[in-house]
Amino acid sequence: MGADLVKTIRHSGNNPVKDSDISTLGQSTAAQWKNYPSLTLAWITQAEHEANVQAFSSTLSERMNTGGGRKEVSGKLSALDDDIDKGISGIKNYLTYKYGKSAAPTYYPQFGIERDGRALILSRDRNKRAAALPLIIQAVATHGITDEAYGQQFWQTTYDNYLELMQQASSIDGTVSVKVGSKNEIRKTIKKTHVAIINLLKANYPDTYATLLREWGFQKEKY
Repeated sequence: MGADLVKTIRHSGNNPVKDSDISTLGQSTAAQWKNYPSLTLAWITQAEHEANVQAFSSTLSERMNTGGGRKEVSGKLSALDDDIDKGISGIKNYLTYKYGKSAAPTYYPQFGIERDGRALILSRDRNKRAAALPLIIQAVATHGITDEAYGQQFWQTTYDNYLELMQQASSIDGTVSVKVGSKNEIRKTIKKTHVAIINLLKANYPDTYATLLREWGFQKEKY
């Protein structure tokens, strides 16, 4: 009998894991609490709980929208990375044509090209790539290949676009980080409130609390 009681308490006492389910449950508990004004907690009111739920839902939506913008920026950066790799291949061809196959690699460092294992490439690290692009612009002019397909105009345009996208990505990442931190703090308070509400219902309605928990939205099987 005791084991059955423990099992029942664990089943009805859990909060959901997903943020969207926390938000849905929070909206249900905030609404139901209005119907039970006699149920009070010393450290939080129904109105404060409802405000937390609304703030959590709003922050969750904002984070998702902001994160969606990051995916677009990442896609554009990936496309530029592909263009840069093609451009570096073109630079290598120009240097080979101008200085010969054996001498061409000696000029690679001026273009930010470095060894990665067996390959000689522009670093895949985007911060290093952004730093190398001005070197390429200068080196293109130094070696007289400004008018080629992968010459001055290509690299200047690429640099401008790459720098702008990197700044956008950094800004979005910072914004998302702040929103995630805010969301997680509110989430902790909502979950703590839910645990307290469960205990209130059990203490005040010992014979019917299981039914009341379902009415309030505590249905673990859905999570």
